Amino acid sequence: MKAYYAHSLEGRPSEEWERVETHLNLVADGDASFPGASGFAGAFGASDWGHLLGLWHDLGKYSQEFQDYILGTNGFDASLESLPNKVDHATAGGQHAVNTLGAEIGQLLAYCICGHHGGLADHVDRGGGQAGLQNRLGKEIPSYSNAPRAILEQASPKLPSLQFGSSKNEIAFHLSIFCRMLFSCLVDADFLATESFMSPDRVRVRPSGCPTPPQLEKVLDAYLDNLLKKAKPTEVNQQRRSVLDGCRKAAERSPGFFSLTVPTGGGKTLSSMAFALKHAAQHELRRVIYAIPFTSIIEQNAKVFRDALKNAGEEVVLEHHCNLDPEQETVTGRLAAENWDAPVVVTTNVQFFESLFANKPSRCRKLHRIARSVIILDEAQTLPVDLLKPTLAMLAELVRNYGCSIVLCSATQPAVKDRTDFPIGLSDVHEIVTDVPKLFKALERVELNRLGKLDDDALVERLLDESNRRSLCVVNTRGHAAKLFSMLQEQSVDPVFHLSAQMCPAHRSDVLSTIRERLKDPQSSCRVISTQLVEAGVDLDFPVVFRAIAGLDSILQAAGRCNREGRLQRGHVFVFETEGGSFLEVRQAANETREVARAHPDLTSLAAIEDFFRLHYWQRKDRWDEHEIMKATSLSEDGLHAQFREVADSYKLIRNEQASIIVPYGAKGKVLIEQMRAMGSARETTPEWKLRRQLQQYTVSIHQQQLEQLIENTVLEPLHERYWVICNKNAYDDCVGLRVVGPAPEDLIT
Repeated sequence: MKAYYAHSLEGRPSEEWERVETHLNLVADGDASFPGASGFAGAFGASDWGHLLGLWHDLGKYSQEFQDYILGTNGFDASLESLPNKVDHATAGGQHAVNTLGAEIGQLLAYCICGHHGGLADHVDRGGGQAGLQNRLGKEIPSYSNAPRAILEQASPKLPSLQFGSSKNEIAFHLSIFCRMLFSCLVDADFLATESFMSPDRVRVRPSGCPTPPQLEKVLDAYLDNLLKKAKPTEVNQQRRSVLDGCRKAAERSPGFFSLTVPTGGGKTLSSMAFALKHAAQHELRRVIYAIPFTSIIEQNAKVFRDALKNAGEEVVLEHHCNLDPEQETVTGRLAAENWDAPVVVTTNVQFFESLFANKPSRCRKLHRIARSVIILDEAQTLPVDLLKPTLAMLAELVRNYGCSIVLCSATQPAVKDRTDFPIGLSDVHEIVTDVPKLFKALERVELNRLGKLDDDALVERLLDESNRRSLCVVNTRGHAAKLFSMLQEQSVDPVFHLSAQMCPAHRSDVLSTIRERLKDPQSSCRVISTQLVEAGVDLDFPVVFRAIAGLDSILQAAGRCNREGRLQRGHVFVFETEGGSFLEVRQAANETREVARAHPDLTSLAAIEDFFRLHYWQRKDRWDEHEIMKATSLSEDGLHAQFREVADSYKLIRNEQASIIVPYGAKGKVLIEQMRAMGSARETTPEWKLRRQLQQYTVSIHQQQLEQLIENTVLEPLHERYWVICNKNAYDDCVGLRVVGPAPEDLIT
């Protein structure tokens, strides 16, 4: 019998190559190291769909054309459809699915199979090209008739047991998510199966045998009980204990939506994790995913969880954001893409939500891991207005059909709940804290005052006053923060500190550690200029905070860094109008704050907060789906018509395209860069995914035009054709981080 090969090994005889049938069965049903696409899809009741995807995804490799090509290429590169003179081996399975099972069911499989290299395609290529699924299904392809009948002849899968909405548009949306989840199962299984053959050394270094949620719950409980024993009997600590007790009690409830509304400093971070692990243990959920608004503070939260769970092992907590994520299809990109195979994942809103609406294999690979998870959305009120409708619809779908529980954490209030004037809001949300007004009253720790307009000179003069020697000043852009820091540093006899995302995470962590040490000593001065990154969960406690005018939610977050531990009778927060620029969304939110202030002298009151969200979210109906994402999916007689690529391009939490560059901060940063520089071919034993995780601590995100300027100024060098590394030591400053040329377009918080 003639042998048909899926993957070859360069320089090795064909007897050692992987056969197509072996690969198809491995992707379909896995082995001892992973469960295959059928096992992955079993998490949402679609095992038979995953099985079919695995069996049919590479049917085109049975063509003579592909076999001639792999024999000539003699390497894994033959499987990459992005190469010149490629042989299309993905379309065959899609056409076979439609021809065998009919349009309605077959087309769902065809989207996944045809896209398992290049990504989920639009149903119709509106750009006039041939990339749409409709074109692929009508395309003339090489014959795959040499495939075994046992693989070709398969029964139709059972219809998914999804709870569908009442309208065709809702049903189309539900089916598009089902398709994305299936696609995730296929590409993850395909990557893992290929890795097991091509790079067995990588398989051996992947984490395995991670603790389960019940085991982690015990470790966390022991850690928290020890903290409670050491805590002083202050009012703040008593309220934190009450919040933790409420979380543990609420964890026994059935899966669904939960809201944890706790003022800043009330212990949300660890209490929400206590809820999540106990809830997962009680209801046999698989992992906890903790999503944070900003990349800039992800390392702090990940460290909090690592410290709390360290007795469970080193690989328990995965910290993952979009920096250094492989986008283009390359050998190393396919093998190194992250798939969230960890019991606790700490990520960003950008990574979490954009992945849910993505179409590329590297971004979608993790999606099936989200099913049957507890998802904690920290600072849930930060979701952008222009994406509210698709975002909330996606969250509802994860709860409805994929067994998730979602916790909406907020220091203000659950702004995304269903209400009369907000019909797209989330319904059946269970509040964990039974008496929110009482908790807010008990944790009142600051007095908020408005100063009016302050130019930079006047602001610096105030900060230099002896009464403000221990103060935090938060402004809206990187450029303004750097300017104020420079002015203050020139005039101050004491050390001054700067925080922004022009500094890499490792740099910020070092500065934050220094700040915390100085704050412990009542005699030490500690003046800090920061962007908004310091607001979302950063554990700092200043007696005085200055905040440039912004949205009320941001102002209250800044206030959470003032008198955080309640050691003073009252801390002082000063809100000022500024001459520094700000992003359009910040300007709009600031105007809403001004309007609220006219009706509410006390901006910290729950009434003021409700009025702010009425203006910011609930009355902006025209912007809830500004990019018409929900209109990009429809149903017709021949099944699902989904514009997957268009949706992926439209759903962006950060509108200005950004790039990540690696900076040589500190001795470790320099060593890691040298390791990356020395890394050889993709099939060497160096686990690139592990190195990339470490390098995330040494990256800075910049706008595309700034990247181009740095390249033109020969500040950067490329590594492995997809990483940019600083090669000019003067481009990274020990105080402010990356020195960029020119302002960033609408620079918000980074």
